[in-house]
Amino acid sequence: MTIQHDILKARLLGLLIVITLLALAFQAYGPEKVLVLGQESDLFIDSIDDRGNGGKSISTLQRDGEKFILNCEIIASDYQWPYCEISFSLSDKNGIGRDLSNYEQIKLWAKYSTPQTFGVRFQLINFNPAYSRQEDTNSLKYNAIELFDTHKRYPQIIKMSHMQVPTWWLSQGKIPPEYWGPEFNEVRGVQVSTGEHVKPGKYQMIIERIEISGKYIHDRTLYLILLSLWTLTALAFFVSTLKKAKIELQTNRQRQQQLEDLNRLLNQEHQQLEERLTRDPLTGVLNRDGLVPVFNQSWSADATHLLSLIFIDIDHFKKINDTYGHNIGDQVLLVFAQVLSANTRTHDLLARWGGEEFVLACPDTTLENACGLAEKLRLCIEENDWPKALHVTASFGVAQILAQESPTDFIARADKALYVAKAQGRNCVRASTQAPAILTAVK
Repeated sequence: MTIQHDILKARLLGLLIVITLLALAFQAYGPEKVLVLGQESDLFIDSIDDRGNGGKSISTLQRDGEKFILNCEIIASDYQWPYCEISFSLSDKNGIGRDLSNYEQIKLWAKYSTPQTFGVRFQLINFNPAYSRQEDTNSLKYNAIELFDTHKRYPQIIKMSHMQVPTWWLSQGKIPPEYWGPEFNEVRGVQVSTGEHVKPGKYQMIIERIEISGKYIHDRTLYLILLSLWTLTALAFFVSTLKKAKIELQTNRQRQQQLEDLNRLLNQEHQQLEERLTRDPLTGVLNRDGLVPVFNQSWSADATHLLSLIFIDIDHFKKINDTYGHNIGDQVLLVFAQVLSANTRTHDLLARWGGEEFVLACPDTTLENACGLAEKLRLCIEENDWPKALHVTASFGVAQILAQESPTDFIARADKALYVAKAQGRNCVRASTQAPAILTAVK
């Protein structure tokens, strides 16, 4: 009888494995549902600008076949955040938006007619009766993401899980914490607009296509179903096994729990130790050891990824220490690191190299873009408010890694570029080109 029970359990387990594999394969390789914006006859599409917020910018919309062209003239005014945007309404005739909670990815074919340093903002506007009001469009939640290098990354691939809700909107609406995250259960509009820090001038944005895609069954729902099946099966196995091995099972569970607790404790201690070893205690940014993984990669002649380094040195820092003392000097270092961190991209790695010298590692970044970032940081530092009303500036040395170049030579070129920037008057950016002996002036 016991053998028959074991055979039956093995068959049930095998059937459950087959069902799980088939479900996962269908989820991974099966058809997707796709929503294409701009091709539906009942879709309302309009251009919007900041005049509704007291600004003066002017936007107009024209259509060229399947493409939309947003003509924008940004005009300076008292309104601090000028913009132009194209808006796709997803509301039906009753004003109800679409449920996009099962969608996972967006492909956006949008770019400026000429490349710009500022980005393109993509937004999904969601209605939730817990905080939204029908008569107030500003009460709808902004699920947003800022996109850069749209000419290079075309189309842009956006994971909806990566979208964020702006802090200003949460603060303005006094939104409770349980609603701070992105929501897509009733999306009433899709917006593509000029990005942050857009300057006065005339621009043209071309929106060729927007595809929102996802599975017919959300991953979370599928996993919950499979987890429930496995849980029920495991429960049945547990009950049948408990009858003949209760004491042994309890002992094994206790041992397993002890091992899990020990492993969790060791992991926590390891993470804490690793954090202490790779962080600068004063500024909180990485130290030299924190940048080691960047240089452990293999850089071959046919490598498709890029890496640029920016060496940054505070000008005349010794004079600050000598005049105001090391306490003020430490405050300057801390604020300096905060300014750099606040004005760099999320995938850039900032480290304190030593003393008043910092290094910014920029993956997937060309020399030209790294120089542009360095110049932006130089201006941010020069215009920042500093302790004791100090006028603080910095010098920058930039280099892009060459094919088959060793990390030592790479770092040396960037450091040499910094040395030249300091020798040529400080408060400037100098770059090492493909020829190691040549330095290019950016400022």
